[in-house]
Amino acid sequence: MKVKVLTFGSLTDILQREFSVEAQDTDGLTASLTAKHAGLNGRKFLVAVNDTIVKENTALKEQDVVALMPPYSGG
Repeated sequence: MKVKVLTFGSLTDILQREFSVEAQDTDGLTASLTAKHAGLNGRKFLVAVNDTIVKENTALKEQDVVALMPPYSGG
């Protein structure tokens, strides 16, 4: 499936801000990106699918939007 990926914060120093990629699920997507971009190795980031943060592997559908965000805190 082709999905749209959006990146935020410091991840935009490593990846384009917005791009499309083929992926079946979130684990495969993050593994593929980490293999292609050494700057992602060891970095922690949150994954959201269609505006919902996911903690576990999630199947992706055509035209889903995946957002990659560095960890954040606030109060």
